[in-house]
Amino acid sequence: MRHTVRSAAARVLVTMAAALTMGGCATKADIRDLRTELRDLAIRQDSLMSELRRETLNTQDTLRDQSSQLFDFRGAIARQLQDISQSLTRLEALVGENQRGIAGVRDQLANMRRTPVSVTPSIGDSASAEFGAAPPTQTTGDAQAVFNAAVTQFNNGSLTTARLGFEQFLQMYPNNELAPDAQFYIADILQKNDRNDDALAAFQKIRELYPTSAKVPEALYRVALLQIDMGKKADARGTLQLIINTWPDAEVTALARDKLKEIR
Repeated sequence: MRHTVRSAAARVLVTMAAALTMGGCATKADIRDLRTELRDLAIRQDSLMSELRRETLNTQDTLRDQSSQLFDFRGAIARQLQDISQSLTRLEALVGENQRGIAGVRDQLANMRRTPVSVTPSIGDSASAEFGAAPPTQTTGDAQAVFNAAVTQFNNGSLTTARLGFEQFLQMYPNNELAPDAQFYIADILQKNDRNDDALAAFQKIRELYPTSAKVPEALYRVALLQIDMGKKADARGTLQLIINTWPDAEVTALARDKLKEIR
């Protein structure tokens, strides 16, 4: 490009010099001035070309940077999509596991209902049969099996399945000695699921339904903790004082005393 500009300038110079010579008015000074002007013009042209090359290089660098950023962005999107896909796969597996757990608990309950239990008749049982009363068909072992199945689901982290199992247990064995524990598990699961109002009512229900159970002071302590979390400190102080006064020898009573001092 520089050679072309200079060649063109030379041609212009020759042309103008010839014209001046033919006109009879050209001087050496005129020719020098013309050469100087053409040289300045060529220098400016070189400067403009250098600036143009710099801008071209900068544009190319910018395009390369943007292309690299776009490539990285596409890679990040692809990784995120892969993570989402893997999370969905794990979620589907957990849902399937929960469904199988629920089905297993239901099958156990159905089998227990269908399978009669042989009971050696006593004198009282013979009299009941004689008067048309149905013999018992459920034993303590059945209740324990249902309860254990729900506890297994709880320990495995299948809280929904476990809650269904404990609720079914309470429907089938409302007066069983494990009923307070089943109710406690239900309340605990509700709290783990951030259903604090329902959990509070479920813990309080233990004292209402099973007032003589050893589980009552522990349930009331959980009630107090929930009341504190819900900003009901006055209610919590009353609950903690009730534990201290009514069950002074319970294991949880020491915790109740410390908590009462903490919130006063």
